[in-house]
Amino acid sequence: MKRAIAYTRDITFAQSGEMIPRGTQTDLLKRFAAEKAMEIVAWFEDERCEENLLNRPGIQALLAYGGRFDVVICERVWALSRSMTVLEPFLKELDRRGVGLETAESMWDCVSQQCRRWSKSLPVLPQVVRPEEAEGPGRYHVARPVRLNFVHLVHHARPSHRDRDGFMLAPGG
Repeated sequence: MKRAIAYTRDITFAQSGEMIPRGTQTDLLKRFAAEKAMEIVAWFEDERCEENLLNRPGIQALLAYGGRFDVVICERVWALSRSMTVLEPFLKELDRRGVGLETAESMWDCVSQQCRRWSKSLPVLPQVVRPEEAEGPGRYHVARPVRLNFVHLVHHARPSHRDRDGFMLAPGG
């Protein structure tokens, strides 16, 4: 079983001012750790704070943690930063310690993708059906992903806004 350190910070969306509070992130990280068979050995958090990641009290405490752990988990990379330049010193320190980074939510912005590649925590790639199995010659078909992790950011759909497979639909879909 992987030993994880969980990190939360109030995440504010700049354009809307909406926030993902630490309590919501905590609940999600508990479920994520259970699904991934991880034991959360320590929790660290920061309120809204300066962008310099290594100067945050919660990050300093996380890096000073004396216990053994294999991975740092957070709700999304935005809990750490939205800038790869800001993230690089933290990621290098995790590398130095042989510790990974995993996020419960996979976002599609550039920084999230760079961190996913860095951490090698990419989800399973979509299945590509061979041309002879697709509809028509020379055509490829990519299988539908099991979970879309960004739809809740586009709109606040109720459970009734799901298709027959449980996927979130766009408003009016």
